[in-house]
Amino acid sequence: MQYRREIEGLRALAVIPVVLFHAGTPGFGGGFVGVDVFFVISGYLISGVILADLKQGRFSLADFYERRARRILPALIPVLLTSALAAWAVMIPDDFRRFAKGLGASAVFASNMMFARGSGYFDDDEGFEPLLHTWSLSVEEQFYILFPALVMLLWWAGQRRLHPWFAGAAAVSLTGCLALAGSHQTIAFYYLPTRAWELLLGAFCMALPQGRTNPWLALSGLSLVLAGLAFVEAASAPDWRLMLPVLGTALLLRHARPDNAFGSMLSLRPLVAIGSASFGLYLWHNPLLAFARYQWLGTPPIWLTAAAVAFSVLLGFGSLHLVERPVRERRMLASRKALAAFCIAGLALCLGIGAAGAFGKLEPASAARRDALLAYPAALPQPVEHMPPAGVPVPYILFGDSHARQYVHVLAARAGEGAMLTQAGCFSLPGVTNYSYASSEASACVEHYTALAGLVRQRAIPVVIIANRWDRALFDPSDFHRFGRASRDGWPRLEAALDQLRASLPAATRIVIIGSVPTAASAGPEMVGGYMRCLAFVNARCPQHLPREDAEGYRINPLLSRYAATHPGVRFFDPQEVLCGPQACDIVQHGKALYFDDTHLTPHGADRVIARMLERIGPI
Repeated sequence: MQYRREIEGLRALAVIPVVLFHAGTPGFGGGFVGVDVFFVISGYLISGVILADLKQGRFSLADFYERRARRILPALIPVLLTSALAAWAVMIPDDFRRFAKGLGASAVFASNMMFARGSGYFDDDEGFEPLLHTWSLSVEEQFYILFPALVMLLWWAGQRRLHPWFAGAAAVSLTGCLALAGSHQTIAFYYLPTRAWELLLGAFCMALPQGRTNPWLALSGLSLVLAGLAFVEAASAPDWRLMLPVLGTALLLRHARPDNAFGSMLSLRPLVAIGSASFGLYLWHNPLLAFARYQWLGTPPIWLTAAAVAFSVLLGFGSLHLVERPVRERRMLASRKALAAFCIAGLALCLGIGAAGAFGKLEPASAARRDALLAYPAALPQPVEHMPPAGVPVPYILFGDSHARQYVHVLAARAGEGAMLTQAGCFSLPGVTNYSYASSEASACVEHYTALAGLVRQRAIPVVIIANRWDRALFDPSDFHRFGRASRDGWPRLEAALDQLRASLPAATRIVIIGSVPTAASAGPEMVGGYMRCLAFVNARCPQHLPREDAEGYRINPLLSRYAATHPGVRFFDPQEVLCGPQACDIVQHGKALYFDDTHLTPHGADRVIARMLERIGPI
């Protein structure tokens, strides 16, 4: 297949926005669509190789996969192993376990499926994932496991006009992508069946008989790519707007040629140089940026981000000249056996580290100090549903969202076994849910609340302990979609919901309300990174206090206290009583972390709250 310099330039136009997007550069919020440009280019080039070999009667699956291995693995394996070494050195145990799972998944090209089970590509915490960007490699390699064999079968069946097949398959994939984008965004974003249309469009462009090039269509293609960078939004991707850069790339591949202005522009030496090194640059930039954020516990300063980007450029060119070209040109790992030995050994090492780290960190001696300092809680099931056996008295039930869940173990240890019913994001009041959650999740919260009154009556539970993140109330879940943001109607609605809760319970039931824990209303770098990460590092600039007036709960807790004081059978305990002084709330007490993220308490912090609460309200 003839080498085209303008495609290298197009690769540069793809990788530069991706790097700047991951670096948090203003004006590049749509830079992630560079990955979609890469998909189309990949489908175009790889299908060209396959079709050329088929026409000459020399296509071999073994040769094809050897070429893919030479292209991908010698550059990828050093990135994976270097990232593993860095993660082992700096990550706290829980973060390393998550990293190790991503490492193992990346080694077998399944990281897209693993990350699809996470919070989402664009969520804040994903910026700490060094290998998040490998999801696109996984999609590509899954595609190329299936695509060559299917093309070969069609060819052997006498099909020489393959572009209608590619177009039909792309249409099916695109339809599935758009259908799932609204209700299952992470699946539509990460999975091969909903991403294959981009690679198939590239294959369609290659298989379509070549006609005359049209510079105006090349201009249209460039305009569509730029429009995609400007108008595709992270919050809704993938949606119909993603077709803009994808179709634009297809037009550029067909109509940008050296004999027109757009092909000449894409063939400029700087763009060709960057495009040639784009694979290595793509591989290295995200680990460097992610580890910079991790060490800085949030958004690093501009100089550090710029240094990470510059170093990734150097590594990208180093990868090109020292690894990629020598391996492709058989100046390194010349034989198939040598290539196989290197790849098998490297991937096996990644899988071994991933398996070991996923179950327990291969950690340095300082891990014991870190774990003791952080007192990280054991993982709790979600939701927590526990009821003592029939016939055993149930002295209390703990009810609420994840802010109730944080008290499960310490309350049982101090007050004896009781019932537990917690669900993250679900308020324990009728008609109220967390405004961070969409209405699609509100139905589960209604079931969660409805179960309470029945359990209290059935087991004659005398005390209901309620804990929530009270300041996050959304009183009409439908408003989330109607207005696109939370609709909070204030204290009267919350007071009415408390009255309705009391009316649903037996008259003799005592209610204990645990107020909101102090939480930063606007998260800074140390909050985004989490206190666990901060305190894990020696000499880290960890905040010790939070100004009391800046804490969420500062205004809602007094209203809850007043409600309890004016309603018989209701008691209120304010966690700020034990966590805060007159001016500030503690983040660390006596060298122990009270928080393990920006809003939830460690067992040490939760134990201090429950111990003081039991002193105030008496035995349960």
